[in-house]
Amino acid sequence: MKKEGFYFERIRPVVVMIIITVVCIGLVSGIYLSTKKLVTENEDLVFRKAVLYAAGISVPESNVEINSLYDERVTEKDSLYIVKDTAGEVMALAFIVSGPGLWGDIEAVTAFDKTLEKFSGVEFTSQNETPGLGARITESWFKEQLRGKSTPLIMLPEGTRSDNVNEIDAITGATRTSDYVLAILNDAGVRAASLSRDN
Repeated sequence: MKKEGFYFERIRPVVVMIIITVVCIGLVSGIYLSTKKLVTENEDLVFRKAVLYAAGISVPESNVEINSLYDERVTEKDSLYIVKDTAGEVMALAFIVSGPGLWGDIEAVTAFDKTLEKFSGVEFTSQNETPGLGARITESWFKEQLRGKSTPLIMLPEGTRSDNVNEIDAITGATRTSDYVLAILNDAGVRAASLSRDN
């Protein structure tokens, strides 16, 4: 039997495409809905680790321990995260900062000491910078150099900073990312100063 005519040439392909589309959308939606809770929990865990790290607290390996430590030591108040030491005294205040990067927004958790004058630390939670260049902002050497620094920060060529409380090393080959990060961190210092005035 020869399959020609309007139905086989025009209607049947459209019906097949609609069926395939509905099945694919159903599969993707099912996967999304079945993993939504897990994705949300993982995002929350990454954020909790970032707050603890930025505040200068050693982050445990176990997810249960991370959640327990966060619940024990961090209080959330109006987008400000108050981090306490083991004696219950405030040791750091953390908040989220963001700004443009070379290929998209850069977001970080920044923490300042209780005087709001010096960085306790920073952890980058979102960035799209070039791997091996700008993405080096997530490397330990870059983040660790910020502990104890005061704003406004001054960025110098990599490997040339001194012990000056305002100097940090840039990333060689990532001048624009370094400039963007410098602006984000100095903006964090301005926000910390305004928090200090408000309290």
